Amino acid sequence: MIIWHVRRKVAIVIPYLRHNRFSYNVILAALEKENIHIPVYLIRSKTYDFIEEIHGLAKKYDVLVLAISIMTTQIVDMLDEIRKINKMRPNNVISVAGGPHPSGDPCGTLDLGFDFVFIGEAEMSFSDFIMKLIDNEDVFSTKGISYKHNGEYFMTERPPPIDLNEYPPFPVGMRMFNPIEITRGCPYACRYCQVTYLHGARPRHRDIERILEYCEVMIKANKKDLRFISPNSFGYGSIDGRNVNYDALAELIDKLYSLVKKEGGRIFFGSFPSEVRPDFVDEDVLRIIKGKVANRRIIVGAQSGSDEILKKIHRGHTVEDIINAVEIIQRYGFRADVDFIFGLPGEKEEDLVKTERIIQELVKMGARIHAHTFIPLPGTPFYKEAPGKIPKRIKKLLYRLTGKGHLYGYWESQERLARKIVELRERGIIKADVRPKLVKQ
Repeated sequence: MIIWHVRRKVAIVIPYLRHNRFSYNVILAALEKENIHIPVYLIRSKTYDFIEEIHGLAKKYDVLVLAISIMTTQIVDMLDEIRKINKMRPNNVISVAGGPHPSGDPCGTLDLGFDFVFIGEAEMSFSDFIMKLIDNEDVFSTKGISYKHNGEYFMTERPPPIDLNEYPPFPVGMRMFNPIEITRGCPYACRYCQVTYLHGARPRHRDIERILEYCEVMIKANKKDLRFISPNSFGYGSIDGRNVNYDALAELIDKLYSLVKKEGGRIFFGSFPSEVRPDFVDEDVLRIIKGKVANRRIIVGAQSGSDEILKKIHRGHTVEDIINAVEIIQRYGFRADVDFIFGLPGEKEEDLVKTERIIQELVKMGARIHAHTFIPLPGTPFYKEAPGKIPKRIKKLLYRLTGKGHLYGYWESQERLARKIVELRERGIIKADVRPKLVKQ
């Protein structure tokens, strides 16, 4: 007897929001890499228009995959829309979620109506999932997913961390571009941050030749401002992520500079969308980038002006490192934008006094302050902490510095957002302390 293997018509639909486009691009690039060429619909409509479009598309395919990437900072605004979309979708639409929030809170995300959640980096797992759907195979055997069955939560083993060199940073064939991720993973495991818990403690770097290859692709597409994604730009090439690899950093910058001199373009390094650690800033590093990068500002992650708080949050650097970094940055003709987080767990009045003093000193040095409010994020050790709250005295300081052009940031809206996120946690909508049962494969 001959059994014919019937492949199914599968398509993907994505609510292509501006804040999530880099995440979607990486997944679409992985599909390209695996030669999975199926229709992908990027929709920017409002909720009900979006639902209508899903219903129309579902009639054309055996299976339509609705893929949504979510950050915890978006969940408050997206909550009702997600529920409506999942409730009103046709039966042949499979709803999946990925990104920082679902990875940190898989059970709470499944309860919003999703069929599957992808945990951690999903280049390998999402591609495998789609191929299984096409080939009508068991998708529940996909690594790195979570699902709900008979009221119980389950998750499969996570796939091994990917080699960045094997995956494009953006989908070249679709001509969708974004900053090039040069490093993934961070050894510091700051207790408020999701990066280490999502991507692991061992830094993985994209090889210089691969970085140059994709920079050339961007330049040929007339995308000549070259930007990069890294948890610590000056940590490029570091084996352990704790020491500067001067040779690797110099080779990267020199070759990028040669490329833009020849082909045209500009290098942005140590600026948006990445930052640098203060303990990685020294004169040798600044000599490497001076005269070769286009950005005049370098973003430094300080987070607090109190050494006690820096220890509690597991930053791995000191206040002295912050002062030294800003002094060197300014001396070499750059300007420092320095990140501070207010309302961190365990922050006392004496810590705030120290932070205020350091901020005033940095401003006198010519730095600009980027202010944030602490938000307890699922998947981090500080998930169950209280929302960040900024005392009135400190708010007056922030307002005053803002008025003088010395400070910027969304700290006010973040303070409100932190309260709303904790309210969702208290109502059991966010339930990151509930963990799925591991399915051995």
